Amino acid sequence: MIFKQYAAKKGALAYLIGDPITREAVVVDPVPELVESLLSFMTERGLTLRYILETHLATPQAKGALALQKRTGARIVAHETAVSEHVDIRLHDGDVLNFGEETLRVLHTPGQMPCAVTYWWFDRLFTGETLLATGPGVCHPRGDLASLLQSIQTRLFSFPDEILVYPGREAKGRRLASIEELRRRFGSSGNRGKGKALLSALVNIKINQPHEQSVKARE
Repeated sequence: MIFKQYAAKKGALAYLIGDPITREAVVVDPVPELVESLLSFMTERGLTLRYILETHLATPQAKGALALQKRTGARIVAHETAVSEHVDIRLHDGDVLNFGEETLRVLHTPGQMPCAVTYWWFDRLFTGETLLATGPGVCHPRGDLASLLQSIQTRLFSFPDEILVYPGREAKGRRLASIEELRRRFGSSGNRGKGKALLSALVNIKINQPHEQSVKARE
């Protein structure tokens, strides 16, 4: 297993997953600041980047993806509803991505943005801005709180306790959590009291700065 988490100064998190046999790799949610570190690691390990996976398409991730694609020729992958002319492969819920002998599954988890997805690899969920290590993420202006709540409760909280959540952004110094921890705090859809706690967390999230706009669509 080849796996590495990267952290940018402003808290964005990106991930590299590589197949140790074929040396093919994927990167999840790169931002421009991390491109050189990613390239250096791949060169050091003899990895070839096949896919650049986006959990959502806000401006930093889109710029990072394009910069990495320019240097590697890898294909940019996002949900079918992503508003961008640069997406090479458009995903649907339930799709499977293969690279080398590794497999990722795609879960459409809309709410934070309509195109938000979670990637499932072994015991790990790459949740982007949908679910952070401390709870729900921040809705994009085009997002929907009710859909975000449903995605967390019915899709992500349905996973076993031991599954790990690797988010797209650091929150209160946390870069990792388990489904057990988050479900215990916020509850499932069947627990009305905990469901209210999750909704309250969503409504009361404070944004320190305006959320980046999504990539402009081709007209």
